[in-house]
Amino acid sequence: MTGPLAPSVRRGLLGAAALAAVVASVLAIGSILPGRATDTTLTGGTAREVVTLTVSPPRTGTATVDVRLTPRRNTAATGPATVVTAQAVLPTAGHATPAATATPDGRGGYRVSGVHLMMPGRWELLIGIEGDGRRERLVFPLTVTG
Repeated sequence: MTGPLAPSVRRGLLGAAALAAVVASVLAIGSILPGRATDTTLTGGTAREVVTLTVSPPRTGTATVDVRLTPRRNTAATGPATVVTAQAVLPTAGHATPAATATPDGRGGYRVSGVHLMMPGRWELLIGIEGDGRRERLVFPLTVTG
């Protein structure tokens, strides 16, 4: 037959329960902190099309930029872009990556792999679209976390 727990055992069990609650809270908060995002999607456009970028991951290091061009309704049919470029610029620190030419992704979009985001900050992604008699430049703001 067992009796009531000794005070020292009760304190130990309460301490273990409190520690488990703290650990669970830290893990839950850690999963929503900035810098843990996996993708950022940005949308802009031109008179001809909606331009959607997906940056994965939007963190310091190497990222991939996917570019999707969707024709706007009520615009004359245009041919596909012949060249899509992406360049990352951090104006406040004077950093910029070389402009990279995107490759078709096989699904109607374009991809630039290996975009080097060297530090956290408010970056700008400069997207160039050329072809079918046009030459357009768009600027997308991107917050890069550590």
